[in-house]
Amino acid sequence: MPQPSQEQNESATRDLAPADTDDDSLRIFIVGSEIEPLTDAALEDVPPIVRRIRRKDEFIWLHLFEPDEDTVRRARDVLGIHPTAVADVVSRRQQPKVQKFDEHLFVMLWNVLHTPEEALVLGETFLYIGEGWLLTVQRGNGGNPPDLPKLLEEAPDQARTDTMPAAYTIMGEIVDGYARAAAAVESALEELEEQVFSESEREDHHRIYRIRKDIGRVDRAVSSIAAALHESTRHLETLTVGSERIVPYLHDLLDDAAGTAALINNQSKGLDAILSSYENNVAARQNQDMRTISAFAALLAVPTLIAGLYGMNFKNIPLVQWQYGWIVIGLTIVVLDLVIYGLFKRRRWL
Repeated sequence: MPQPSQEQNESATRDLAPADTDDDSLRIFIVGSEIEPLTDAALEDVPPIVRRIRRKDEFIWLHLFEPDEDTVRRARDVLGIHPTAVADVVSRRQQPKVQKFDEHLFVMLWNVLHTPEEALVLGETFLYIGEGWLLTVQRGNGGNPPDLPKLLEEAPDQARTDTMPAAYTIMGEIVDGYARAAAAVESALEELEEQVFSESEREDHHRIYRIRKDIGRVDRAVSSIAAALHESTRHLETLTVGSERIVPYLHDLLDDAAGTAALINNQSKGLDAILSSYENNVAARQNQDMRTISAFAALLAVPTLIAGLYGMNFKNIPLVQWQYGWIVIGLTIVVLDLVIYGLFKRRRWL
């Protein structure tokens, strides 16, 4: 991190002066036993604050929500973040990852978020974990991301003792979001299974393909971060030195991510079976519909054929000259249709 100037060190011993900034995406907190928002602080005030609070078992937290590129680059310059890690925020849609740099740890996760229309989208959360400072960046991408300041306020006191416990709390909430999404998918799969194998209900194909899309999004999010966390366990444990109590929770986080990844994989296979059954049901119903249509066509063909024969201009057609001939012809049509109907009914075409 850049060394603060003498002027900055002197300003750190005084109360913070109001900063000339209109950046609504930036919020700065001092985190210790409580979370204290610094409403008058700007990015340029951060280095002297970090130097001051290192002796007080506190850390400074910068939270950016839907920031523009200029704000992200200013945060990089102030905190000394590696340019590669910042490029991931600017470029967007990077894969979840955990990267260890000389001065900080970088963690990028996808959030599984609900939109106001109850659809699932993938948001993004970036965590930069340094000595005495934590930077978080959130992008909702149309979804409703969790309120991270409220999350830390409601977390146990040990979640605010250092940057790594705080980061763990945030990552834990994101992984719990995967589990909640997977539980919702499980309930939806059970309902779909009942519909697919029920003769009294017709399954909703739109819902089947919507769940397929949701499973794909959850799978991409949790599988990527589960692999990244597993490969980076050593880096994460290194940053918990002095906060050893967080290590069991860290391993629990890794287990939860891996377990959810396995669950969503099984759900994908289950949906494949449901989709196959659905397609078989559709094919069977279409086959039955074709049989029913063919049966009715045969029933209508008998009177059509007889009426067509007797509609010809011939004099010697049987029963034409008899005054009761039309009754016999009508009864013949009814009897033939009843016989044909019985045959189709026996074969379950009707």
